[in-house]
Amino acid sequence: MNAPLRILQICHKPPRPAVDGGCIAMDSLTTGLLAEGHRVKVLTLHTHKHPFVRDQIDHTYLEATAIEAIFADTELNLRDALSHVITGESYHLSRFHVPEMDRAIEEALRVDMYDVILLESLFTTSYIPAIRRLSDAEIVLRAHNVEHKLWEDVSQGMGPGPKKWLLNLFQSKLATEESRLLHAVDAVAAITAHDAHWFRDHLPASTDASRVIALPFGLDVENRPHSEMNTPPNTVLHLGAMDWTPNVQGVQWLKDEVWPLVHQASPELRLLLAGRQMPEDWASDESLGIDILGEVEDAQATYNSPCIVVVPLHAGSGMRIKLAEALASGRPVVTTTKGMEGMDLTPGKHVWVADDAPAMGKALVHLIQSPDTAIELGKAGRQWALDHLDHRARARILTDYLQSWVDA
Repeated sequence: MNAPLRILQICHKPPRPAVDGGCIAMDSLTTGLLAEGHRVKVLTLHTHKHPFVRDQIDHTYLEATAIEAIFADTELNLRDALSHVITGESYHLSRFHVPEMDRAIEEALRVDMYDVILLESLFTTSYIPAIRRLSDAEIVLRAHNVEHKLWEDVSQGMGPGPKKWLLNLFQSKLATEESRLLHAVDAVAAITAHDAHWFRDHLPASTDASRVIALPFGLDVENRPHSEMNTPPNTVLHLGAMDWTPNVQGVQWLKDEVWPLVHQASPELRLLLAGRQMPEDWASDESLGIDILGEVEDAQATYNSPCIVVVPLHAGSGMRIKLAEALASGRPVVTTTKGMEGMDLTPGKHVWVADDAPAMGKALVHLIQSPDTAIELGKAGRQWALDHLDHRARARILTDYLQSWVDA
């Protein structure tokens, strides 16, 4: 049996408290690696948007990871953005680079030796030079998305204007950076097979394609609080962080184009919109049965109500972690083709899929009017989650690859 790996995990936002899908993806991998007996130290940035709140994190995790948090001011600044247009640098990446994190990384590498440096997302890759100065460890990028593809999708959903022009420029620079970083890292663990394919296609000619793997995130499905839905669903729920542009675009479409069709067919049905950073100009609408809940204290308790979960995404890459949570909770899910991307789900068996407003409205109404179908769909989705999302199994797959790369 191989010795436990020593892993330094560098995050672009705190994995805990797990306030959104990205946090959950990082945290589930950390806990899976620790459960498999490996040593993991966490260095993370924290921001105004994603603060580090130590007293909301349990002591076992704090001790196991020896987590350190470094503040970065990532607030958008028009002057800085325009200066990066002139210099040709990526504004998206530069916002996440602070000298204090360079120093924290260097100190960690002086104090201890690591086999693997795990970079969570493209936004931590600017720290590679600091790592290389002091360590020969394998540097592995865990790619949560193909970032420029995500912003390309977002741009396509925007009307013409200076904001779209600037976003197109920034996503073009991100595409350049994502191709360039493949010369700087030793391996890539992409969160979906689709994303892994893009990274393999852009590897340097001399790099072995086996250095890119697809590693979907995992959840501790079996031990998650869960109550079976044995009563007919009476609400439609969207739960997701609304500081992520694809969520805002998707829910705006749901409110404006889908829900009026649903309300006309089932006026007693209510749409619940939950999540942090809800747009200030969104308000509950009693005439349409729309309730703006905002941030909820207990996401799992929200899922445990008898509801249909809707994931109306039309942009983004990577996996939809909130969709996975809904499946793990045994709730029927209606989503789009983009929403189920990266997950080996069978439409009609594990989820229902609808890409235009009439089809999604029809799907939601049908599940409300056919509660037995909705309940069975939820059960099938939970079984899929049990079979495919075990976080310890994901950690074992990753560490098998990591060990082979370290040994090589």
